[in-house]
Amino acid sequence: MTMPTRPRLVFIIFFLTGTLIFTILLRTTSSRVYNQYCYARAEQNVLLQDLRSQQLRLESLINPRYMFEHLPPPPEPDKSKTKKTR
Repeated sequence: MTMPTRPRLVFIIFFLTGTLIFTILLRTTSSRVYNQYCYARAEQNVLLQDLRSQQLRLESLINPRYMFEHLPPPPEPDKSKTKKTR
């Protein structure tokens, strides 16, 4: 068995170093992308909740029952006109 030559050892060391640096780069990028995904998903949930609350507010403004609560009461009919005389 022969000992590897000096250029071969240098190549192996550079190759392993490059591979480790590339692995770290991939992991960092993966973490960053995952964090951006989680942030976007949380932001989407907040926007969805805001949209639903706005929709409920709009529906409460359109709801006839709500409208009748804010209208003045109708005038009561005059009882003397509705009574039958004998």
